[in-house]
Amino acid sequence: MTAVKARFAQLGFDYTRYRFGLRTGIAACLSLIIAWALGLEHPQWSAMTVWAVSQPTRGLLLEKAAYRTLGTLLGTVVGMILVVTAGDSIILLATGLTLWVGLCVYTGNLLHGLISYGAILAGYSASMVALLTRTPDALLPLGIDRLLTVFVGVLTALFVGWLFTYKRAEQSLVNQFRRQSAENLKLLADAYNSGSLKALNSHDRLSKLAHLEAQLVDHGSGSPAAHQSAKTIRRVLNAQLGLFAQLETKGIIKSAVISEHLHSLSNALIKNNSSEIINSLKQALQTFEHASVLPYFKEFVDASLQRLQFRDSGKAAQSVPLLSILLHRDWRGARQAAIRTVTVMTLISMAWAYTEWFQIAYLLLGASVMLTLFSTAENPAKTMVYVFLGQSAGATLALLMQAFVWPHMDSILTMLVSIMPIMLLVGIPLSHNKTTNGSMDFTLVFLLLMQPVLHYQFEPLQAISIAIAVIAAPILSLVSYRLVFPTNLLSRQKQLIGALESDLKELTSRTVSTQQLQRYKARLYHRLFKLYQMADKLGTTAQVTSAQYLLRVQHQVSQHE
Repeated sequence: MTAVKARFAQLGFDYTRYRFGLRTGIAACLSLIIAWALGLEHPQWSAMTVWAVSQPTRGLLLEKAAYRTLGTLLGTVVGMILVVTAGDSIILLATGLTLWVGLCVYTGNLLHGLISYGAILAGYSASMVALLTRTPDALLPLGIDRLLTVFVGVLTALFVGWLFTYKRAEQSLVNQFRRQSAENLKLLADAYNSGSLKALNSHDRLSKLAHLEAQLVDHGSGSPAAHQSAKTIRRVLNAQLGLFAQLETKGIIKSAVISEHLHSLSNALIKNNSSEIINSLKQALQTFEHASVLPYFKEFVDASLQRLQFRDSGKAAQSVPLLSILLHRDWRGARQAAIRTVTVMTLISMAWAYTEWFQIAYLLLGASVMLTLFSTAENPAKTMVYVFLGQSAGATLALLMQAFVWPHMDSILTMLVSIMPIMLLVGIPLSHNKTTNGSMDFTLVFLLLMQPVLHYQFEPLQAISIAIAVIAAPILSLVSYRLVFPTNLLSRQKQLIGALESDLKELTSRTVSTQQLQRYKARLYHRLFKLYQMADKLGTTAQVTSAQYLLRVQHQVSQHE
């Protein structure tokens, strides 16, 4: 197996991604057959759902499937209500849909993890129903068909994914977290032994902690226990950040006693024996003689003990103080994303109402997806380039099959079978480092345009115009992402700094209670983690900025303690 992976790597392929793509392709083919056997009108939607839901780990797969189902259900109901309420009025339908999608993208940008995905999905699921309904009489059948195809896709993805996803993938973050904590303690012990912070390299330590923190959203997916596990880990990470920040602010002392106990604690973590770790934590706390840092080390000990208790019994996380794990919310970014979405969809809606071209409904549908689903990306404009290329390839292949293959098919089943080789081969571009970006978009647009109909006749003008309308959406979205509140990693950093400045200003100008200080501290620490995550991608200047805000935040927090 190692030789196979090495050969794949030499050719530019990622074996793990290929395995994931092949497994998902098999599930997509299976969902097509099941949806056809159930007599559903849009069996390709079930395959689209499989590709959208499938994940590399069981926790992510289970939770994304749940939010996919809930988001689709809510969006479908809203879409049906909009069609019934608007009647034959394009402007009423488009206006109601625009406001709903704007609300969903605003909510989705405020939330974290897969619940954000569910909120955004509720927006464009309404578009799928409202904009693809030809007549009011077809509304209920379309809505039911939409729900059933999603359910088929979700259940198929869950079944196949559960069989082929390794359980050990769920534990990778936990092992990284333990090893990183042990390494941090060892370096901290060396710093106390020398009486100097120089060898500690706090920025590097905090960057690695920030990388772990970024993975907690995925780790905390799939079950209440996973969510609680993420909370206990986040509390330990926050405690470590606070410890490093206090050392950078107050300095370090030379202490052989502290150094010895920290080394013992580091070794205990490496051995991963609970009783030994607990004894080492308590002994280190009892002999910790650095007064200005002691409260922060105590917080680390308390958080670590709670994490151990949860790991061994699964019960401790219920008592994790919520105030110690508050997350950053990008209110300004959410507002801008909503305004951008509403503005662009309004312009498209006006063009649709004026011309009454049904193809513009597909453009509005595509825009509602592009402006919502990718609004949380670091650089959505750059992402749109890959989306456009992938969708263009998918639309081209769909047109070729519609023109030269499907007219010769005499049943829905054979039409679906003709799609299956594409599903099984998608894993190849998905796994190659030069084509992985855009491969999913290729698949989804290809499936969206492949609506099987008995006695199929290719109508070039209509088919090409619909395909152009669909792939025009990422171009329009790219322009809007660059012109309407330009969004990239640098702009997100500026917004994050603005949120930090706002919190620091509030702390400077008011007296806060202990509980209020906990809230500020938790939110500030999470924003610092995000700032360090961005700094690693933006370069030296951003790294200096993150170090400066670390000192400012800790100084302001210390003033109120």
